Amino acid sequence: MQLFMKINHTTQLDFYHEEVRLSDEFLVLPQLSEEAIIGAATMQKWRLKLDFENDRVIVDPRVAKLIQINLIKRD
Repeated sequence: MQLFMKINHTTQLDFYHEEVRLSDEFLVLPQLSEEAIIGAATMQKWRLKLDFENDRVIVDPRVAKLIQINLIKRD
């Protein structure tokens, strides 16, 4: 059985984790079980790591800062 959901919109959002600004494109879907779901592509892009033992997300602020500088230079 295949399940399909209709994507009505996409949006570019900035979000913060431990005072580090991150940005990505999000798909807008009705009736999700969570307000936002961050997928594997976003986690790889920002090199986020999951610490299951302590139930937290680890962000390397140096990587986030370097990516943001590169994005600013392209604009």
